[in-house]
Amino acid sequence: MKLCVLMCWFGLSLGFAGESLRLLTVGDSITQGGVRGREEYTYRLPLQRILHERGVAFRFLGTRVAGFQRGTSWPDVAEGVPFQPNHFAFYGGRTADVARNLRDELPRIDPPDVVLIHLGTNDLSLNQDETAILNPLRNMVGQLRDRNPEVMILLAHLNFNSGPALRLRPKVEALAEELDRERSPVRTVPMYRNWIENPQDPQTDTFDWLHPNPRGQRKMAEAWMQVLRSLFDDESASTHGFPTVGNGGD
Repeated sequence: MKLCVLMCWFGLSLGFAGESLRLLTVGDSITQGGVRGREEYTYRLPLQRILHERGVAFRFLGTRVAGFQRGTSWPDVAEGVPFQPNHFAFYGGRTADVARNLRDELPRIDPPDVVLIHLGTNDLSLNQDETAILNPLRNMVGQLRDRNPEVMILLAHLNFNSGPALRLRPKVEALAEELDRERSPVRTVPMYRNWIENPQDPQTDTFDWLHPNPRGQRKMAEAWMQVLRSLFDDESASTHGFPTVGNGGD
């Protein structure tokens, strides 16, 4: 069923009649978070805050709700607005394992409208990009389209500006181009842009070279939002029932 979504993107109203945007976040520790003793809330918290601030009706999906360690919790999105904890992410998760788990769990998840995928970090050392990362991502896209033929899929580039992630970057771009469909678009998200991995840098985006601190979490949320906006503003988005319906405002 096509949706007519009402959303505000930087002063543009985009329309949802009667339903919320269904978002599924898929990933590893960078998506799950939840380590005691530090604010490892992941991009999911600032993303929800941005969506709330812009008046977007949304619902986060997923069969998992907890962080990595027991006793961790997330602050409210806003005063009186609780954080939505649902996700599908696994600390230390490798792409093939997450894809297999998703295949088993998708029947229990409402069909997502948009899926945000950030995977591959734990596979880089294998030096087997095709079998360890790219093929599992292909399988995942197929699974998601079986659940919703019009799903929008965002594939994040990894948060690194050196090392084996540079080897993977053009392969992920080629994969997105291969999998992109007018009815079910696939786009990449350049998480590496303006990213500072070094935790010793006063402007660092990480706790430990890898896991985003609140500054990095906000950067990731803004990167997702930028690509989401481009999808909804694209003329082809009309095939999904996401038309621009005038100049609204926050």
